Amino acid sequence: MSASYLIDAAHGLVFTRAWGVLADDEIIAHALVLRADPRFNPTFRQIVSFLDTTKIILTSEAIRSLAKHNPFPRDARRAIVVTTEEAYGLARMFMLYLDADPQQFEIFRAMGPALEWVYLDPEMTWPSQVPDRIFGP
Repeated sequence: MSASYLIDAAHGLVFTRAWGVLADDEIIAHALVLRADPRFNPTFRQIVSFLDTTKIILTSEAIRSLAKHNPFPRDARRAIVVTTEEAYGLARMFMLYLDADPQQFEIFRAMGPALEWVYLDPEMTWPSQVPDRIFGP
C-alpha cells in the first residue's frame, strides 16, 4: 500500500489517503509518524479516503495496534470513506477497538457527505498539494 497524510492546520484537519494494497505496516507507521509530527494537534478533525485501495490485507492485530497508537482522542471528529463491504467492516472494527465516540466517528460510501461531516464544502476536491508524508512504495 501507499498512504499519505496532509496536515491543514489552518482548517484544523488531517487528510489521510490510501491507495493500492492496504497492509499492516503502512497504517501503523502512519499513526506513529502523525503523532510525532510537531504540527499535529489532537483537536484536529480527520478525513480518510480508502477510495483508491485495490486490495485489503489487514490483520486484526494491526487494527488493534492502530487503535492503540491512534494520535486522536476518542471524541475527535473523523470521517472514513470506503467503497467495499470488507473496508466498511474493517473501519467498523477499528471504531470499536478505538472506542470512538459514535457521535464523532462516521463511515461513508462517498466523499461529498464525508467532507461535509468534517465541516468542509461537499463539492471540494481532495487537496492537490504534495502530502506531508508518504508511506510505502
